[in-house]
Amino acid sequence: MRHLNLVKPLSLLKEEFSHTDEIHLDSFGLSFTRGTLIEIGGAPSSGKTSLLLSILSKLTSVGEICALVDSTGGFDPCSAFLAGVELENLLWVRCGGDIEKAFMAADYLVQAKGFGAVWLNLSCLPKHQLRFVPRNHWYRYRTRVKETPTLFLVTTEEPIVGSASQQSFLFSRKPAEWFGTGRFKLLKELRSRLISRKQFYEPMAAEIKFDYTNV
Repeated sequence: MRHLNLVKPLSLLKEEFSHTDEIHLDSFGLSFTRGTLIEIGGAPSSGKTSLLLSILSKLTSVGEICALVDSTGGFDPCSAFLAGVELENLLWVRCGGDIEKAFMAADYLVQAKGFGAVWLNLSCLPKHQLRFVPRNHWYRYRTRVKETPTLFLVTTEEPIVGSASQQSFLFSRKPAEWFGTGRFKLLKELRSRLISRKQFYEPMAAEIKFDYTNV
């Protein structure tokens, strides 16, 4: 992976200033407003990482720089690449399971401004640690990204941000569908239900399909 180049020509910066205020993900039926704090919760393999990779893919593919605070080392660059993320435009901060380093890194990133998205991934951290995170942390992030082009994205297994988030979504996994007979079967389809916990979105289901028939 090549080093991230933070020095950009003026012509490129002018193009970035022309970004839209809304980021649309047609495959999930969602829209996100820049300068807001968004929480996405759900158990492992429920679909939240697919949603985050879709956001990173959409932004990095048009040249925007994004940042990931990887609290526990769960980020897989190969999966991100296959999902369309331009790794050259992604700043990856690994924290080795240290929650204090994760929040410190997030503080520095939101203060730097200019990122298309800052993803604070707190999944797999001990739940008792997350419950003791002061509420003022979240309101500070909300204030710092306001009126900036940055989406501040927080992923956890259980919602913890509370009223500080402008949008909050929760993934729940449905039973997988298989095809074949006998002991050995192939995965046909995974489905996840995506529920909005804020604003006026109707409950919705997002489907992730894996087709092995041509393998």
